[in-house]
Amino acid sequence: MTAEQKKAEKYERRQGPDLLCRAFSILAVLGWLLFIAGMVVAHYASPELDTGLVRYWDIDIRSVWHPRLTAYLQYLLWAAAIVSAISLVLNRARLRRRGDHLHFNIVMLLLGSIGLLLYLYLQV
Repeated sequence: MTAEQKKAEKYERRQGPDLLCRAFSILAVLGWLLFIAGMVVAHYASPELDTGLVRYWDIDIRSVWHPRLTAYLQYLLWAAAIVSAISLVLNRARLRRRGDHLHFNIVMLLLGSIGLLLYLYLQV
């Protein structure tokens, strides 16, 4: 390698995070907010626990998923999966330099959203 090739290799034309790099961060935050909101909705939509105390006092509990809240949960999980998929596609188009990397949290968000959607479709 000559000195001129080393100089050309080290020269970085990017002056800082551009609009696309900022979009990765915005999409990641938006996707995780949708996922967290979905987890809150899942807490209220899931069947109530049948404990020994509930059976002893003969308290009526809901043993099925709440239909309206389950629909909201599915919308939130689909939105989180779509946002993470868009972010992955944009990130994949951006991976050109050695310093660029695939954002692991977006992959985890996509897998978590799809996994919970599959669980819901198999349960309900």
